[in-house]
Amino acid sequence: MFVLSANGDMLSAEYDDDSSVITFENAEDTAWRCQACGQALSEEPDGYADECGSLRCEAYNPYEDPSEIDDVDSAPGSGEGPHRPQRVPLAWSHGATIHTDPDEDSITVMINVGDPRGAFAFSVRRVPDDAPTNAGRLVMHTPYPGEPMPHAALTTDHAGTYWVG
Repeated sequence: MFVLSANGDMLSAEYDDDSSVITFENAEDTAWRCQACGQALSEEPDGYADECGSLRCEAYNPYEDPSEIDDVDSAPGSGEGPHRPQRVPLAWSHGATIHTDPDEDSITVMINVGDPRGAFAFSVRRVPDDAPTNAGRLVMHTPYPGEPMPHAALTTDHAGTYWVG
């Protein structure tokens, strides 16, 4: 049995065959939340709106407003100011999958960053012992700039490091 762990916790499951697939999906439905009220936000031309479409935050406190307010008396009153958007950690990822395949003697990790074409796939596999060259060696396949059908565009920063998008 192949053992996997996530965030330091061992994962185990029973499988009908020797392969295993574990998928982690991001349950977060928004990229932004208000620091003050916790509401999910969407970016609008006039600011950040909650699910009701309101740009006004019920939990707004002028004394906690990070923008520079010269005169607190002229600032919006409590509950009348704008939402304070904060990016939700890992909202950029829709999920990740780990797939072990004994037939191919490989492990593949797929990370979906929201592109509808699929996921970035990183694989390590062992070359069969009876191969004419490189028998028993490990080979790693990674996404690269210019590959056909990429998950998202990659730009090389330096060898082995790429900017996504």
